[in-house]
Amino acid sequence: MTASIPYLSIVGWVRNDGYMEGYVERVQRALRLLISQLDRHKVPTEIVVVEWNPPPDRPLFIDLVGDCRGEGYVTVRFVVVDARHHRSLIGSQFKGMHVINAANVGMRRARGRFLVPKGMDTFLTDSVIAQIARAQLRDDEFYRCDRYDVKVETVDWDQLTDAQILKRLSESIVNHHDRIVQRPEWAMRDLHTNACGDFMLMSARRWHEIRGYPDDPTVLCFDSDSIALHAVAAHGVREVCWPDDCRVYKIVHGNIFILRASEEWKTWQKRLDDFVTKYFSPDLRIKLRMWLDYPHRRIRGLESILGPSIERNFVMKAQRYAHNDTSLVTNTEDWGLANEPLAERIIVRGNWDVEQKSLAG
Repeated sequence: MTASIPYLSIVGWVRNDGYMEGYVERVQRALRLLISQLDRHKVPTEIVVVEWNPPPDRPLFIDLVGDCRGEGYVTVRFVVVDARHHRSLIGSQFKGMHVINAANVGMRRARGRFLVPKGMDTFLTDSVIAQIARAQLRDDEFYRCDRYDVKVETVDWDQLTDAQILKRLSESIVNHHDRIVQRPEWAMRDLHTNACGDFMLMSARRWHEIRGYPDDPTVLCFDSDSIALHAVAAHGVREVCWPDDCRVYKIVHGNIFILRASEEWKTWQKRLDDFVTKYFSPDLRIKLRMWLDYPHRRIRGLESILGPSIERNFVMKAQRYAHNDTSLVTNTEDWGLANEPLAERIIVRGNWDVEQKSLAG
């Protein structure tokens, strides 16, 4: 007997490492709000939360979640990835989380017909859930909506209703990550890659077809979400951008990845780039950046690790995908630690999950 298949799997990642003040409380409240939304719109869903590299001196996040039972439409399932899978990464001693690998672990084990990765401390508007609840998602489409950064002062999340939280967030917007037109000299598909890692929904079959997010041997995870978007488009999947009321709210803080990224130029690289820009075509400048891999990128707080240039790491792949070159595969067959037995625990079981329940019991 096989387990029931939910319509949707939402895959998130957590680590109880003091990432930021109030993180645990925010995740707890965001999870309960999400379950409430899915119940209200009657969407059979599993939420797969990957607890990556849990610190040995702190309790597991799963033991801090508390009671998040809903009305029976949602299963909440935790998967724990121990430290040995993190230690092999370049920079593992400086950063304890690998978002891309964690997301891949969850997606590889997810059971839903459609999958969307989601930061566990972000919030979706009701319009997002309503779109999903229409049950008109297609295998030949992927779905995008915009991220809005919000800044809020210290909040007692448990004192606010779901509606009050969403209203507070909508009134506290400081940045809108809307569509950015790709540079013509990059010669790639014009896809909505801006903050796409916060919401890129597609069928489970398509996620498996591209083998999830690209493998990254470092903890930097540069461009992984954008590369995945271009990869699935190369397989003939069409982009659909949802209306503006479909939003992801992310509370800004000093640890947000893009706010800490910068380019690292050497003198000869800058001189060469200026010379080519002045006397030759933009196409040659891009090609040189690809071939010679400059400027490298670094992240504040991880200064000892240099990442590849955006031209080498992203543009070169996106150009191949623009020609529908699906021979470019960016992960291994066992992506998502498929062959590793990982500890799992279900803390909430939806009514749709009845066959799995009988197997477990």
